[in-house]
Amino acid sequence: MPTFDRLFAEHVGTGLARQMALADLLGERDWQLDLPDGTVTFGTDLRYRVQLLGTESHDDGTWLWAWANEASNIPPALLHLAGWLREYGHRQGVAELTAPTFPLQRADGHRLALLASGLTGRCYYRGPYDGGAVFFHLDDAPPQITAPVRPERVLTVLTQVLQSFPVEHRVAVESFLHQQGWRLDRAPMSVTAQDRGGSVLRVDFDAMGRVSNMSGTVSA
Repeated sequence: MPTFDRLFAEHVGTGLARQMALADLLGERDWQLDLPDGTVTFGTDLRYRVQLLGTESHDDGTWLWAWANEASNIPPALLHLAGWLREYGHRQGVAELTAPTFPLQRADGHRLALLASGLTGRCYYRGPYDGGAVFFHLDDAPPQITAPVRPERVLTVLTQVLQSFPVEHRVAVESFLHQQGWRLDRAPMSVTAQDRGGSVLRVDFDAMGRVSNMSGTVSA
């Protein structure tokens, strides 16, 4: 059965690409979450339905899944995604998706939300508040958020993943490119990928499986 770290490596690239697309859309807009209505408003012009994921407590450094947050009386309709992830965790034997709460050092909100994004096809938002932050997914974000990234952004996404998270490099690289629809030609120390438009990316790995070089050409 896959571990949390393995699943995260497989999905972090696609999840991060969606977050970058969401950031492009939102810009500097502020946010307002309406739990009774099940929506979030960004600025004065953007409004989406939400699914709650969970909360980080900065006071005791823990994560709490939304389905386990009985004190907040969260409407059941906002817990479908978190409940699906819980059932997925039971089926796959991934404790981080089934334990009600645990220290952030084990898995923080961003890592959990990025994995959830890759698994469910949604983007997420981190809403800070005094003493913590709430994480929720947008249920009806515009299609450009989840569309395959432009070839010129692929290197940016991969570079940010490898610089930001302690993942198995080859798993993260190949999974992301495959999920983005690139055709992969694997070799023992490299992978060459080509998208449908003719753009090509070559990634070289060292003896430890870490990325040693990335280069490519973007087709016009």
